[in-house]
Amino acid sequence: MKRLLLLTLLVCPLLIFAQMSMLIPTIPGDLSEDEFFEDTDSMEWGFSGNVGTITRNGITYSQLRLKPEINIGKFGFGLDLDFLLAPNGSLRKEDWEHWQDYIDKIAFIRYANRQDPIYFKAGCFSSYSLGNGLIFDNYTNMTRYPEVKNVGAQVGFNIPVLDIGGELFTHNIYKNEILAASAHIKPFSMMSTPYLSDIEIGLNFGVDRNQFAKFLDSDGDKIPDVYDKFPHDKRYWLDSDNDGIPDNIDVDINGTGLIDHPSINPYVAETYPEITAGADSTAFNWQIVQDQAAKIEKAKPLYIGSTYYRLPLVDTDQLILQHYGEFAIIKNHGKGMIFPGFGAKFLIFDAKLEMRAFSDGFVPGFFDRLYDEQRSQLYTTISRSDNPDIDYKNYGLTPKENLFNDAHSSVGWYGFIRANIADFAYLKAGYQDMYSSKKTIGQSLWSSFTITPSFIPNLEEAGIYYSQVHTKYINFKHPRNEAASLLGRIAYDISDSVSLVLVYRETYQDTNKDGRIKGKSEVISTFNVGVQFKL
Repeated sequence: MKRLLLLTLLVCPLLIFAQMSMLIPTIPGDLSEDEFFEDTDSMEWGFSGNVGTITRNGITYSQLRLKPEINIGKFGFGLDLDFLLAPNGSLRKEDWEHWQDYIDKIAFIRYANRQDPIYFKAGCFSSYSLGNGLIFDNYTNMTRYPEVKNVGAQVGFNIPVLDIGGELFTHNIYKNEILAASAHIKPFSMMSTPYLSDIEIGLNFGVDRNQFAKFLDSDGDKIPDVYDKFPHDKRYWLDSDNDGIPDNIDVDINGTGLIDHPSINPYVAETYPEITAGADSTAFNWQIVQDQAAKIEKAKPLYIGSTYYRLPLVDTDQLILQHYGEFAIIKNHGKGMIFPGFGAKFLIFDAKLEMRAFSDGFVPGFFDRLYDEQRSQLYTTISRSDNPDIDYKNYGLTPKENLFNDAHSSVGWYGFIRANIADFAYLKAGYQDMYSSKKTIGQSLWSSFTITPSFIPNLEEAGIYYSQVHTKYINFKHPRNEAASLLGRIAYDISDSVSLVLVYRETYQDTNKDGRIKGKSEVISTFNVGVQFKL
């Protein structure tokens, strides 16, 4: 109760400031995951939030979420205060026990932006890219938000001499697993030669120090909690018959109703050394079929670097046109290149068109919007034993790096177009099509559609986002697949300051590797209904 009172006292002054001005409404249009992860740096003073329900670890909580924010000049600060009340009315204590929990309540702290002499930001990042997107392409540390809250950080500088600049980034200031660094320069900016003086050259670097770190190992037994049947006791991890007794202290490992014979179950032999004396052999189970769980013995790091250039060609009120290229290397894997690349803004359209060439073992935009979810995946395979009545399961993790096994040398193109139609409808579509002598994971599709229909009373916004990335072919027959993601959002105005918001999100994991997404265990979905208020 003291903690709740303390936070209330912290929020009240911000609420008073918030009432001094109205919240500046966000501009829809580029509907992607960005719109589902609010990053309202544009407000001067603001206070928003929502009430609703949320499910954590199988328990449904009532949720009160408050998001006060202050922006003064180049400085900005925002909080994300999530109060979860259990069915008995008590506050969820796990969110308020450690000092890191209070740091996690910071939505962002920022100063200036990437064009300023010095800039930094800490907190949530809805989108982070480097160069022309060949290694970091709209990465976000909020993919698993709010279940997982990452407090990231970005710091950089720019100096006028030769337009030199640099930047460092981490997705999480505690763990520092996903890191990035970049530097850029305009080496000919002191010259008066047209075009040549505007060329920007840059270097980028990215690393995931451990792709398996997505999954916790609470007891440190090298078995991730996701398939450790006893995640808080390093002595045990398997329970083949799911009876709550660990296999290595279970006298009936497969739940047959018979005691395992001591010749095949060491625990029986050790605990009951004389059990077979005078006993009927049919009173024992003579065959054990145990589940198998792969140990994660060491970290799985991945390193990527790239160099790029940019050259402005046209910059007028009617048309902006830019030429660019980039070359990237994934350590111990492959190489990729964009050349030539062109970006343009014209009338209601933004567009890109690139020629791309990849060697074996290269995947573009490896650190993308879904990376935190896909950096490693659980797999569960069911195998037959010699006993036709008993199956056993194999558990393990596969890193996203395994995508490289299906990435073959290819050449193709990538195109993107976005349009704002009279501030009513917003369209976005992107497509990558790579050609290879082998079947390669060179096909990607991104699409979104958002409307803000003023002719429908109180409907503020409705939109949908769907993508399939890094796949051998765009699967329209089975749109639910491991390469796909789906998001939908509807906002309905209840009053000038209160909106009813519905958000649905889906990603997929083919845990049994049968090529189909079936059942709740393979569909990772969330559906949130809440009331969002703005002052």
